[in-house]
Formats: sequence, C-alpha cells, structure tokens
Amino acid sequence: MKVSLNFLVRIAGMLALAYLGWAIGHSLSDPHPDELQMFATQLLFLAGAGLGLLVTPNLTIAPIEDLLRRSRSIPLSDLFLIGAGVMIGLVFAVLLTVPMSSLPEPINRYLPAITAALLAYIGGTVFSIRKHDIVEGLRHWGRATPTPPLTLDAREAKPPTRRLILDTSAIIDGRIATVVHTGFLEGTLIVPGFVLAELQQLADSSDDLRRAKGRRGLELLNNMQKDSPLSIEVVNIEVSGATKVDDKLVAMARQYSCPIITNDFNLNRVAGLQGVKVLSLNQLSESVRPPVIQDQRLHVIIRNEGNARQQGVGYLEDGTPVIIEDARHLIGQSVEVIVTRLHQTQTGRLVFAHLAES
Repeated sequence: MKVSLNFLVRIAGMLALAYLGWAIGHSLSDPHPDELQMFATQLLFLAGAGLGLLVTPNLTIAPIEDLLRRSRSIPLSDLFLIGAGVMIGLVFAVLLTVPMSSLPEPINRYLPAITAALLAYIGGTVFSIRKHDIVEGLRHWGRATPTPPLTLDAREAKPPTRRLILDTSAIIDGRIATVVHTGFLEGTLIVPGFVLAELQQLADSSDDLRRAKGRRGLELLNNMQKDSPLSIEVVNIEVSGATKVDDKLVAMARQYSCPIITNDFNLNRVAGLQGVKVLSLNQLSESVRPPVIQDQRLHVIIRNEGNARQQGVGYLEDGTPVIIEDARHLIGQSVEVIVTRLHQTQTGRLVFAHLAES
C-alpha cells in the first residue's frame, strides 16, 4: 500500500507536538505530581497530538510547495535579496540566543529556535517587499562613493535600465511580443504578481472565451521569457489602498515612475489623469497605419454584408473595415470606391465610402 507524504508528515507532527505537550506539562509539574497535574499533562499531550495531526501539513508541506511554485517565477536577483534578508534575521536570532538561554525551563530550549525561524521569515519578507527601495539605496550609495576620473570613451557609460509595466490586456493581445522583437522598446518588462494572478484566474474560468484568453496570455509570457530580447521580471508587490487591478497598476506606476503598456482604453484615461505615462499598442498600431483621407479612391474586395442600407464591407491591407453604401449585391467582386468619411472608435478606425460609378 502506498503511503502519501501528507500522511507521514501528519504522523510525525502529531508525535512531535504530543511529546512537546508532555514535556511542557512534565516540566511545570512537581517531582511527585498529583492527579490534577497528571491530568493537565495528559491534556497537553492530547492537545499537542491533535494540533500536530491537523496543522503540520499547513506548516511544512504547503509552505514548501508554495515556495517552490513561486521560485519558478521569481528572478534570481530577488532570490539573492530574500536570502540576504533571511541571513540577517538569523544573525539577530543568534545575538538573542544568549539572553534567552537564561530563561527558565523549558522556554530556554524552545524559544531560541522559534525566534530564529520567526526572524528569518521576517527578514526574507521585508527584503522581498522593499527590494526596489533596497536596490535604489545601494545604487545611491554606490554613486556616493569616490569614483575614479571619467574616461573620454562614451561607450563605457551605461544608461539606467528602463522598466515597463505590462497590463493584462497587453499580454492577452499578443502584439507586445512582436513589438519587442522589432527593437523599438528598451529596458525590462515588469509583470506584477496581481496581473499574473488575474491571468491564472482567467485561465481557470468556466467561460470558454475567458479561459482561452487567460491561457493565451500565460503561453505568451512563457514564450517571451524564453526568447524575448528584453528581460522579463515577475514581481510580487502588494499595493496598499487598492483592490482593483487597474488601481494597483496606476499606484505601482506612480510609485516607481514606470510607464504602463496597455490596450485598456479606460485604464489609459485614468492613468493619464494621474500623471502616469501610458504606452498604448492600439495607438501605436493606429500611428503606423497607411493614411486614408476623404475623397481618396480605393480598390477593395467586398467580402461581407453591412448592417444597413444595402451596405457591403471590404477591408484594407491592414485590416481596416471599409463600409460601402449600396454594394451588398457586389459581394466577392473588386470595386473602386471613394472615401466619404472616417470614423475613429476605441478599437480602431472605420472607413465609409460609396461606389465610384455612382
């Protein structure tokens, strides 16, 4: 019969905490305990056994699995910072061992180990949360130290790395991967942990469309981490005072002075009102499209029916819809049209035209 690791850990935790409860009860009792003290020791023994059976996996297996899962997406530099925080916490724990050893039994035996674990956890957590401040502090300290005279070779000067925050909509859209490979963007792409969590939530959705979007975004991120010319960092930063993803993005961008790459029209407006720079892939796409002006003659193939007035719909080479009046009967034919007006929407541009023969 196969025995699971969870079961073994529960049994080990039950035995360990049961012994701890018995040791505490025995140390607090008289050399010749009475019935009440023996009963109290037995209660501590049973309480320790039950507590160990219930909570040991949550204190051992679950944190280790969560740590391994997070370590796959945490950059190596963040791991070094967390390790440094843990080491500093352990140093403080060692300094506190001497005064704690003078405490009465059995506290002096267990409190140093508990303190060491607690301070190591606090050190790693603090360094993880404040990693950007720590890095900036080290950079300022490095600039403050005496440096040798500058050389005349300008190639040795390296500009500071630019950080760009990716929004969920920009990741799902997919065009960011192509833009990155063109070389128009420079710096480091930042994927906040709450954006990654939103993608995972979409990928686990019961709705087929939302699930496909989430999986597309996760797959795109995975591919970009493998072959993107720009480095991609997944950062776990908790933004206080904000619950929505858009609010967290704006607050994070303001705190670290980073632009946001997004396709969300509302996020673009809100971020702009708060002084945050936004790089919109839709606006970039619009700016590089071939210009179309009023009264211009175009040759298009009518492919679909329109919504009203016997309209036919064709498309330019860049995918812009051309809505042609009284052309529904010409579906499948190539015709010459004259542009009558242009209409800009949140998602793109619409071109209205009529047949050149009319």
